[in-house]
Amino acid sequence: MKQSTSWLYIVLFILVFFLHFTIWQLYVNDFQVIFIRYYLFLTILFMMVITIMSIVKKIYPEYIGFTFMGLMLFKLSIMFLVMNKLHLSEVPYHKYHFIPPYLVSLLLETLFAIGLLKEQKNN
Repeated sequence: MKQSTSWLYIVLFILVFFLHFTIWQLYVNDFQVIFIRYYLFLTILFMMVITIMSIVKKIYPEYIGFTFMGLMLFKLSIMFLVMNKLHLSEVPYHKYHFIPPYLVSLLLETLFAIGLLKEQKNN
């Protein structure tokens, strides 16, 4: 996958963050520290997944799908382990505020993996 396509997914993720943060500020306007820590952690996981998948594509292109599945399992496990450390449950209706960003990052990672698989199939 071209380098510019990777940046497109990263920029989309950042735009979604700012959109969600703006909506958060308009309606909730509380728990900013928890929100920023959550998004920072989610951004680190997102960047890790994109980077590892790009590296695996260059070294072992036939294992992109397995890498994607393993990274999604790892990401979900880490989120459950770290959720208490981030104090997400202190936010009222936290499921409605914190699941959509996770699903958006999952969607972007899935689209990135599909692009890698399509490129590998074409070569």
